[in-house]
Amino acid sequence: MFNIFIVKKKGVLMPKQRRKLDVTCQNKACRCYSKNNVKNIVRNGKKANGTQSYKCTECGQQFVRTKGTPLYYSKLSKKEVKNICSHLTEKNSFRGVARVTKHSLNAIYRVADKVGKQSEKLNEKFLVDLNLETIEADEIFSFIKKRKKIASARG
Repeated sequence: MFNIFIVKKKGVLMPKQRRKLDVTCQNKACRCYSKNNVKNIVRNGKKANGTQSYKCTECGQQFVRTKGTPLYYSKLSKKEVKNICSHLTEKNSFRGVARVTKHSLNAIYRVADKVGKQSEKLNEKFLVDLNLETIEADEIFSFIKKRKKIASARG
């Protein structure tokens, strides 16, 4: 496959310079799949929500940086998704988060679902062979209750 990217600079056609980007090809069939510091990725315009689009010169695959993240196929900006996630971690209700962030309830559900699936993938990848034992939760709670009673009796 022969790809030439041409940029018109002061009336002269020049090949587009390839730079090392921190993005890797996401096509599993490509020989440059997940390889860093290879100059096979070039910028290829922007999507409607402002996300940079990239293209692999080896396989011709187009993709965006957010592929495989909760931001993929999202019309919400990164800042808005972070805001929604921060409200959800504070144990606010879905309706409460929707009211505060002024997004629809369905948008909040979608973000929570995407973040949950991504977290599950990360857990499966990193939390392996831990050899943990079960702990009885009722003993933990009874210990905490006793500590609270002792603290309130003293105070």
